[in-house]
Amino acid sequence: MKYILRAVAAAAAFTATLAVFVLITERVPNGSYCGRYASDLVVGNVSVRYEERDFDLTMKGLGMNLNCKKEKFEYDMATHHLLVLGINDPRDCIGSVIKSTGLSLDVTYDPTLDIITLDFGFTRILCKKCATLSYFRGVL
Repeated sequence: MKYILRAVAAAAAFTATLAVFVLITERVPNGSYCGRYASDLVVGNVSVRYEERDFDLTMKGLGMNLNCKKEKFEYDMATHHLLVLGINDPRDCIGSVIKSTGLSLDVTYDPTLDIITLDFGFTRILCKKCATLSYFRGVL
């Protein structure tokens, strides 16, 4: 009986340590992510700086040329949502686009696949980690 209790205690300690390790090392959105919609009809780039809690969003296509810099966000590790803080502010770059177009924007992150999803209500753009050259950088 004594050995069974020790084994159970050891297993519980190992499980608790593993859970803390997974929680501490969970991947967060950081770096450059590129996506496209309808065979490059719309092309987007999201550059996230997690430590600063800001990102740049560039989108081109369908007459749109969006270039928003240093958009502040909060990240919810439980739901994996990036809350864009200026989304309701018409003086903010993204906020002004949302207000003038009537679109919505929901930004989520998949830590398993390292993908950011931009959901505009009528369509979603999946943004994967960019290759060395992004869609908007010229060849050196």
